[in-house]
Amino acid sequence: MTERYDFIISTIKEAGELLVSETEKDFEVSSKGGDSRNILTEVDLTIDQFLKNKIKEKYPEEKIYSEEGGDIFTEGSIWSLDPIDGTSNFARAIPHFAIVVAFVENGEAVVGAIFNPITRELFSFEKGSGVFLNNKPIQTSDIKNIKDSYVLLHIGRKENIQDWGLRLQKKFLASAKKNANLGSSALDLAFLASGRVDAVIYGTMTTLDIAVALSMVRLAGGEIYNLDGTPVVLSDSPQQIIATSTKELFKEISSI
Repeated sequence: MTERYDFIISTIKEAGELLVSETEKDFEVSSKGGDSRNILTEVDLTIDQFLKNKIKEKYPEEKIYSEEGGDIFTEGSIWSLDPIDGTSNFARAIPHFAIVVAFVENGEAVVGAIFNPITRELFSFEKGSGVFLNNKPIQTSDIKNIKDSYVLLHIGRKENIQDWGLRLQKKFLASAKKNANLGSSALDLAFLASGRVDAVIYGTMTTLDIAVALSMVRLAGGEIYNLDGTPVVLSDSPQQIIATSTKELFKEISSI
């Protein structure tokens, strides 16, 4: 593993310790953009600043994009951060959230980690080395059809995708083994990479926020495409995404 990988692992663990300590205090919860369903906590900002400071200290010339920082995405090499992926869960003390750190080169995350500081599960990867859960190699499942699958479905709130999302949900309720929304986009994809679930679907997702998870799924053997079957690219613009354990499962889901 490279020095950059080791830096990410040590930094994300430190950030996890800080996050846990912050949960023992009272913290304010506010809304983003006037939408009460899209929230931000003081802890998000604390972890965000901690991560940025560590990166700037180690790599002062490199650019940073943060989900909570109001940063502008630029092409080329860039750090992608989400201080708390699953803020709504975090704010309600539901232990399914994570700190997310990735380093992106040429349009893909090449090294990064997803860390749930409550369960102490650390998903990590480096291009050319593999994908790991607490240092043990992981891979996607071999499920090829909906009837045997565990699906995580994030429909989103945009009106133009509601009919499509409800159609999917009706199909999964009738056919899939399990249909759920756990509330942490990156962590849910890490579950796909580890074989815990077989498909994760997003009605609208800014892919730069989940750059590390997309690379993890691909390296672990999974498939990730837009709804129309085109490759998913990193962007700060929303996309409809279907991520599956196998190509056969993608084809069945995308045909609904």
